[in-house]
Amino acid sequence: MTVLGILDCDELAPELKPDYKHYAHMFTQLLRPHCEPLSIRRYNVLLGEFPEVVAECDAYLVTGSKTGVYDNDPWLAPLHDFIRRAYEQGIALVGVCFGHQMLAHSLGGEAAKSDKGWGLGAYDCEAAEGAMQWYPEAPKKLCLLYSHQDQVISLPPGAQRLYGNDFCPNAAYLIPQRVLAFQGHPEFTVDYSRRLMTLRQDRYAPGQYQEALNTLDKPLDAAWVAKTISHFIKTASDRKEKT
Repeated sequence: MTVLGILDCDELAPELKPDYKHYAHMFTQLLRPHCEPLSIRRYNVLLGEFPEVVAECDAYLVTGSKTGVYDNDPWLAPLHDFIRRAYEQGIALVGVCFGHQMLAHSLGGEAAKSDKGWGLGAYDCEAAEGAMQWYPEAPKKLCLLYSHQDQVISLPPGAQRLYGNDFCPNAAYLIPQRVLAFQGHPEFTVDYSRRLMTLRQDRYAPGQYQEALNTLDKPLDAAWVAKTISHFIKTASDRKEKT
């Protein structure tokens, strides 16, 4: 059985918790249909919860967060350290939004607040030239739901850019067999995204809230991302069993 550890880096808004619980629950709903059998262990890193040993799980997924990788919250340094140790031990790592940024930041790249402002709602990213080498069935355009101000400015050594656009050049990247990361949120539903943006609408530039709402009827590629993440962690599990 594949064991995925979810390093949960945030608490959902109180208004959303009754329906969505936490990020680990949302990722369980996303991944379970595509990766059976799958055991998921949640670690609330905000409370200092980490695996006792790095090899406790076959792979780890780092979730989104309101926190920036450059902040001084006390749980960030232990998370940096855990990511580096897991990478050094060959444990597969997946990152989404903040997790995507944190993996880059911890492994030699850079993430920072973008001067382009908020990325909101559903938007398309184009496949990079090398993307099809790794995923022949990858869509030429990847559409996911987004909610971010920070971005990966530079990729870590050995990383291959998979998707990007002018607004978010490094929207997805891969270090083969080691790291898979997406800026977009495959675990978000349209309902969750709409409700989250409504809660935060006073943070956005004038008109941006309505513009983002107008994108929510776009067809999404969350199912392809779920299958790709599931294959990535299943392959990691199979590789671990052979060593």
